[in-house]
Amino acid sequence: MDRRKKPLMPCSVTRARLLLERGLARVHRMVPFTIRLVDRRVEDSMLQPARVAVAPVSKSTGMALVWDAETVDGTTGEVVRAVLW
Repeated sequence: MDRRKKPLMPCSVTRARLLLERGLARVHRMVPFTIRLVDRRVEDSMLQPARVAVAPVSKSTGMALVWDAETVDGTTGEVVRAVLW
Protein backbone atom coordinates (compact mmCIF):
# COMPACT_ATOMS: atom_id res chain seq x y z
CA MET A 1 0.00 0.00 0.00
CA ASP A 2 1.09 3.58 -0.46
CA ARG A 3 1.18 6.15 2.33
CA ARG A 4 -2.48 7.05 1.69
CA LYS A 5 -3.53 3.36 1.99
CA LYS A 6 -4.11 2.85 -1.75
CA PRO A 7 -3.14 -0.59 -3.12
CA LEU A 8 0.09 -1.06 -5.08
CA MET A 9 1.63 -4.06 -6.84
CA PRO A 10 2.55 -7.14 -4.78
CA CYS A 11 6.22 -7.74 -4.00
CA SER A 12 8.33 -10.70 -2.94
CA VAL A 13 8.94 -11.63 0.68
CA THR A 14 12.61 -10.66 0.35
CA ARG A 15 11.79 -7.19 -0.94
CA ALA A 16 9.19 -6.65 1.79
CA ARG A 17 11.71 -7.69 4.45
CA LEU A 18 14.33 -5.27 3.07
CA LEU A 19 11.83 -2.40 2.96
CA LEU A 20 10.85 -3.06 6.58
CA GLU A 21 14.49 -3.33 7.77
CA ARG A 22 15.44 -0.06 6.06
CA GLY A 23 12.49 1.80 7.55
CA LEU A 24 10.87 2.44 4.16
CA ALA A 25 7.73 0.46 5.06
CA ARG A 26 5.57 -0.39 8.05
CA VAL A 27 3.38 -3.41 8.76
CA HIS A 28 -0.21 -2.46 7.95
CA ARG A 29 -1.93 -5.83 8.61
CA MET A 30 -0.73 -9.21 9.80
CA VAL A 31 -3.43 -11.35 8.12
CA PRO A 32 -3.13 -11.13 5.17
CA PHE A 33 0.35 -9.71 5.62
CA THR A 34 0.35 -6.21 4.13
CA ILE A 35 2.98 -3.48 4.26
CA ARG A 36 2.49 0.25 3.79
CA LEU A 37 5.26 2.23 2.11
CA VAL A 38 6.22 5.40 3.96
CA ASP A 39 7.34 7.59 1.07
CA ARG A 40 5.42 6.31 -1.97
CA ARG A 41 2.14 7.40 -3.55
CA VAL A 42 0.05 5.67 -6.23
CA GLU A 43 0.44 8.68 -8.51
CA ASP A 44 4.24 8.27 -8.44
CA SER A 45 4.17 4.49 -9.03
CA MET A 46 3.85 2.31 -12.10
CA LEU A 47 1.07 -0.26 -11.80
CA GLN A 48 0.86 -3.28 -14.08
CA PRO A 49 -2.39 -4.89 -15.23
CA ALA A 50 -2.97 -8.03 -13.16
CA ARG A 51 -5.86 -10.46 -12.92
CA VAL A 52 -6.91 -13.45 -10.85
CA ALA A 53 -6.86 -16.78 -12.67
CA VAL A 54 -8.96 -19.63 -11.28
CA ALA A 55 -8.42 -23.27 -12.27
CA PRO A 56 -11.20 -25.51 -10.92
CA VAL A 57 -10.31 -29.21 -10.67
CA SER A 58 -12.06 -32.19 -9.13
CA LYS A 59 -10.59 -32.08 -5.60
CA SER A 60 -9.45 -28.48 -5.17
CA THR A 61 -9.39 -25.10 -6.84
CA GLY A 62 -6.21 -23.32 -7.86
CA MET A 63 -5.88 -19.54 -7.82
CA ALA A 64 -3.09 -17.33 -9.13
CA LEU A 65 -2.39 -13.66 -9.61
CA VAL A 66 -1.32 -13.37 -13.27
CA TRP A 67 0.34 -10.46 -15.08
CA ASP A 68 -0.38 -10.21 -18.82
CA ALA A 69 2.48 -8.50 -20.61
CA GLU A 70 1.90 -6.24 -23.58
CA THR A 71 4.20 -8.37 -25.75
CA VAL A 72 3.36 -11.34 -27.95
CA ASP A 73 5.66 -14.33 -28.44
CA GLY A 74 6.88 -14.32 -32.05
CA THR A 75 6.98 -18.09 -32.49
CA THR A 76 3.65 -19.08 -30.93
CA GLY A 77 1.68 -15.83 -31.17
CA GLU A 78 0.55 -16.05 -27.53
CA VAL A 79 0.48 -13.20 -25.03
CA VAL A 80 3.37 -13.44 -22.58
CA ARG A 81 2.09 -14.19 -19.05
CA ALA A 82 3.87 -14.29 -15.72
CA VAL A 83 2.54 -15.62 -12.44
CA LEU A 84 2.97 -13.02 -9.68
CA TRP A 85 1.60 -15.15 -6.85
